[in-house]
Amino acid sequence: MPAYASYGSPSLNKMENGYGHGGRSSFSLGRIFGDPFALSTISIGSLAWVIAFVSSILSALRPKPEERVPPFAWWTLVYMLFSIVGVSITVASDSERTYHVAVVGFTAAGIVLSSSAVNALVYSPVAANEAAAAGFILLSMIAIVWVFYYGSQPQASHRTFVDSYALHKEQPASRSSRQMSNNYGAPQQSSLAPQPQLYTSAQLNGFETSSPVSGYPGGPIGGDARGSSIPRFGGGMGQTPTNDVEQQPQEQSIEYPYRAKAIYSYEANPDDANEISFQKHDILEVSDVSGRWWQAKKPNGETGIAPSNYLILL
Repeated sequence: MPAYASYGSPSLNKMENGYGHGGRSSFSLGRIFGDPFALSTISIGSLAWVIAFVSSILSALRPKPEERVPPFAWWTLVYMLFSIVGVSITVASDSERTYHVAVVGFTAAGIVLSSSAVNALVYSPVAANEAAAAGFILLSMIAIVWVFYYGSQPQASHRTFVDSYALHKEQPASRSSRQMSNNYGAPQQSSLAPQPQLYTSAQLNGFETSSPVSGYPGGPIGGDARGSSIPRFGGGMGQTPTNDVEQQPQEQSIEYPYRAKAIYSYEANPDDANEISFQKHDILEVSDVSGRWWQAKKPNGETGIAPSNYLILL
């Protein structure tokens, strides 16, 4: 089998050079304003931080040292400020799934710090200290909510309900998420059992060999010779090119048991009639997931092959 030198698609080559798998996503404050959960928690957390900060300044102006906020409360304010900013950046860059473990870890530590500050200030007779304690209580409550939200799977019922109000988030499927394979350079394992495989056109230059019609590279014999006067090996063995009417029942018999979400936009190669274009966050139905090119169907019924490293199974 020849080496996998290229996919033959300019967009896919860009991903291999680091323009796709780096996970770069545009920063947009609209994602925060379009997500009621993120907007409310970040707003309340910011307001609580301001209350605690201003009250701590007033407390520090007290003449008696025992009436002032403890020194570790200032570190708690700095820590919670960076936690709020970090969550805001994560939501605005649409990278919550990437950094949800870090968010849980940092906010969990923030619960300990803010709770300790509350314990040191809430029983103080000084009004400024009590106000600071109120701000730290709100901060600890927001941190608990974040740990509960980001520490849960996207398929959790409470998280699905919260995400349903966000404008930029898709609903997760009932099937558990599976990680996509990064073994793009390895040759595919052939199977003798008859099962639906990926469409592989002749313009892929033989890089992919599986086909939903037969085991020959590029599909059935003479399948890609329509409209071409160039003879090919095996073309005179009684095989006749199939027309669109004969192919239609076969395409309708293909089942699409999987669902995948587009993590990047993809523009089909104009020289490949089998490829399909799609946008980021589009949900596609997939017939088979064993190769690097998946046979997929868009919501409008359009079918074709799509690069697997642009999709993630739901």
